[in-house]
Amino acid sequence: MNRLNPGRYVSTAGLVWLGLLLILVFNFSIRWRLRDLPLERDEGEYAYAGQLIQEGIPPYQLAWNMKFPGVYYAYAGLMSVFGETSQGIHEGLILVTTLSGWLIFLIGRRLLGAAGGLVAAALFSLMSALPEAFGLAAHATHFVVLLVCLGTWLLLVAAAEKQRSRVWIFLAGAALGGAILMKQHALFFVPAMAGWQFWQARQRSERGLAGITLFLTGTAAPPVLMAAVMAEAGVWNRFVYWTIQYARDYVSIFPLQAVPRQFTAGFGPLFDSGIWVWPAGLAGLSLLFFRGRFRVAAAAGAGLFLTGLAAAVPGYYFRGHYFLMAMPGLALLNAVWLAALAEKLKKTPGRRALGLLPAGLLVIITGDLLVRNAEMWFRLPAAEVTSRIYGASPFPASPGIAGYLAAHTGPADTIAVLGSEPQLFFLAHRHSATGYIYVYPLTEPQPLAPAMRQEFFKEIEQARPAYVVYVNTLSSWCSAVIPGDTAKVLDSFQNWWVDYSKNYQLAGLVDYAANKPADFYWDGQMAGRTNPAPANILIYRRN
Repeated sequence: MNRLNPGRYVSTAGLVWLGLLLILVFNFSIRWRLRDLPLERDEGEYAYAGQLIQEGIPPYQLAWNMKFPGVYYAYAGLMSVFGETSQGIHEGLILVTTLSGWLIFLIGRRLLGAAGGLVAAALFSLMSALPEAFGLAAHATHFVVLLVCLGTWLLLVAAAEKQRSRVWIFLAGAALGGAILMKQHALFFVPAMAGWQFWQARQRSERGLAGITLFLTGTAAPPVLMAAVMAEAGVWNRFVYWTIQYARDYVSIFPLQAVPRQFTAGFGPLFDSGIWVWPAGLAGLSLLFFRGRFRVAAAAGAGLFLTGLAAAVPGYYFRGHYFLMAMPGLALLNAVWLAALAEKLKKTPGRRALGLLPAGLLVIITGDLLVRNAEMWFRLPAAEVTSRIYGASPFPASPGIAGYLAAHTGPADTIAVLGSEPQLFFLAHRHSATGYIYVYPLTEPQPLAPAMRQEFFKEIEQARPAYVVYVNTLSSWCSAVIPGDTAKVLDSFQNWWVDYSKNYQLAGLVDYAANKPADFYWDGQMAGRTNPAPANILIYRRN
């Protein structure tokens, strides 16, 4: 018991749990207010695939992309609890990020004590919600973070509880195997965690090979199970084609010399949204080179941080949400540095006032994050937050388009989207006329693209979709830097569409711009449209 005031006593453990509760409530409050954010493309892909799973249709049968199916099953599970809506998906994300924050606290408490765990959890909750990291959207990287944190905590438990260490080690490996199913980038954490196992064993004067073998066996279990499920479902060939063959070509598109430009474009806005947390993390990283009781904690934080950064490298895309995988390690490194600084100052004689310095630095770090992001977190409405993050995009207009499609089609009808807006299939509860729910792979300078385009055209022609949505926005056709022959590729789509569109008539037009509600013109309303510019989205009905 700690004496806080004369005659009043309070449990230290109670204060710790109260602090953690406040941190998690803060995370909840940010995300709950913005739970109505419209789904973006990645969320639409996962939601549509999850919706198909709920209908009994396995991944890669009617919808194709390069990710492993773990996030599809995760979405299916969350939607079964919270509902098949954008609000339900974001409520599920609240659960995922809350569990991640709790695990960060548990990791930090084992390494640094309760105060260090609270600092790490607080910083992680802020960083994982950064708009420039797309942290408000339910990206696959959020699920990777949850499972990597679970695996890390289980390894720490295994080191402390020798009697059941084998069980904990295997479960830690299984958690990491689950992270790999969420996104292949999680593979980078395997050697890091195996190295941690070996280093910990050497610290105890043990060989450690048995523990590493058990850990790797646990890691392999979920992917092996996934492979068996895909084979049993009859989608093995398509699964391999997309997740291995195409994924290999996808990460080979950008040359090495594109790294500075790509990294600046991806990391620059993220750095600007919270400046001081990064140098503080590097300060924590420096503790690796000093002997002392904080070295183990610094090693754990450094392993998670550096591995998370490495996981953002494949393909040199450096998208904001890739850096979410580095946030647990960065939060721990900040906590390690502040804890080490507090202990150092505590031992400095005659300078009691300096003992307040770590708390002041924590206020600066967290205050910087809050001030730079407060407008989007606390003030702006969801539609304006979307415009700030994505600019002029079809995401806010998607529910209106999907509502029209759902009202004018039957459950057996299919729709086609000329563009990359898979959220439309999910929101309309209608199947895509083709497995290509993105056209990005068809326009990329990769060797499979020509055959993909022909298959795309053929599938739509055979399906005879009831409606075709033509997205007249370049960002829906080209996912990154536009290669030199993009115009030629887009011309091939336009030439095909000019001929095939003879089977369709215009049913609707949609105009949208940043920070403005979308304008919809359906059927007879189109004559009243006065905007001379081409519409952003055109909806066609089959004759």
